Amino acid sequence: MSIVSSIYSQWERSGNKLESHKHLRIILSNLTGLFAITAAVMALMIVVCLVLNEAYAAPGFIVTLVLSGGLALVLKILFPHAEELELRHAMLVAAIAYLAVPAVSVFPFLMVEQMPLVDAVFESVSGWTCTGMTMISYPENSSHTIQLYRSIMEWIGGIGVILLMVTILIRPGTSTYLMYRSETRKDRIMPSIQSTLKMIWFLYLILTVAGVILLLFAGMPIWDSINHSMTAIGTGGFSIYSDGIAHYNSFPIEIVTMVLMIIGALPFIFIFKIIKDPKSVLNFDSEVKAYFFILFIGAVLVTAENFLHFGNLMGTFRHSVYLFVSCLTTGGLQTSNLTGWSYTSLLIMSIAAIIGGCAGSTTGGLKVARAMFLYTQFRLWLKRTLLPRNAIVTIKIGNKRLEDDVITKELSESALILFLYLIAILISVMILSHLVDPAKYDLCQIIFSVCSAQGNVGIQNDLINPAMSSIGKVLLMINMWLGRLEIIPVLLLLRALLKGFKV
Repeated sequence: MSIVSSIYSQWERSGNKLESHKHLRIILSNLTGLFAITAAVMALMIVVCLVLNEAYAAPGFIVTLVLSGGLALVLKILFPHAEELELRHAMLVAAIAYLAVPAVSVFPFLMVEQMPLVDAVFESVSGWTCTGMTMISYPENSSHTIQLYRSIMEWIGGIGVILLMVTILIRPGTSTYLMYRSETRKDRIMPSIQSTLKMIWFLYLILTVAGVILLLFAGMPIWDSINHSMTAIGTGGFSIYSDGIAHYNSFPIEIVTMVLMIIGALPFIFIFKIIKDPKSVLNFDSEVKAYFFILFIGAVLVTAENFLHFGNLMGTFRHSVYLFVSCLTTGGLQTSNLTGWSYTSLLIMSIAAIIGGCAGSTTGGLKVARAMFLYTQFRLWLKRTLLPRNAIVTIKIGNKRLEDDVITKELSESALILFLYLIAILISVMILSHLVDPAKYDLCQIIFSVCSAQGNVGIQNDLINPAMSSIGKVLLMINMWLGRLEIIPVLLLLRALLKGFKV
């Protein structure tokens, strides 16, 4: 609670004490459900420990259950009702959530895996932000409980722990919509936010079960299928094997996991339309068209580059397509190590990590919609520059003409987030370049590692390992946090720490 205390002290100094107390009360009252949900997840994991005859793993989950449940109880006593919040409060709750939940969730890694504190926090942050980078060198040697715990973190993280909280605990109203937006979502599937949330979770569960069935048919054992379906459809990246999907050396398994990652990176509203009316698959919206176009072009470019670098067309095609799909969808599952790839292919993969999947999906990154809008805006600028001064120029996304105020708003948001995103990557690359051995790792490997972390991709090369410096691990955790929240809520939290709500 030190972050909240710091915010409170800043608000005290910034002016009206009553106003400061009001803001703090709103945030704390809406954090209650967050810790309650975390406690519920830990209670489930304790049951799993007993079912799997791994009672020795239970103490780690019991500690987290007691801690998160205790925090929820204290907050509930102090603040009996979740108060109505504004968008700024919702963003602060989201920013704090992706620090608080990983913080209380580290004990299974500390007590069961016997991991150092920094590594345990790294694993927890990577799981809840749905990134998939790991500090467990050989997850196949971990208990089944820990394997499932990692998968559940990513499965929940794919949709968002905030959305799980508001789906179960928060009453309908403005607060629910603002919390929904704080997880970087805007579109509704159903008329109300509550029904939209329930439909998203229903679709997510159906897709996950379908993934398990498909993986079983592809030849993957049942336990492996459950874990990999959860992390593939959630576009997470954790695997129960150190060599990932390469462990199976199975083309059918690679096809199924690749399809699951592609589906996970599609907007839930699009998936809902397809299920409701299969014929609508022939009428893709503009973002989905752009998404598949980028998938195709990127896969071709990476395959061509790796063929020139390595030779062996079939092997190059198989791994290049899979890993590019894994990168753009931010799925993070791997069939090979990127060590030895050419600079050009790594930079193409870095761009894919920055773009990410579609808005309203489980993916990280800037989202295809923003990239598409910036490209369309560039075309509009060219037209206005080249055409006569009195020419009327309009901008369309698909078949929809956008009004000038919408263009201004969307362009400002997209340009700001892209600018902040690239600045964060640049600063991280400069810092990380001083923390690794330059004789082993070149600048392209450093750039890709940072982009993979901030895009919540999770594909990792030899640079990211338990032996890397603690500062480097903390830096990558910050990148994961920034990427999961698309930076703005984090900046709002930092501003609150320094100035409170004083404008």
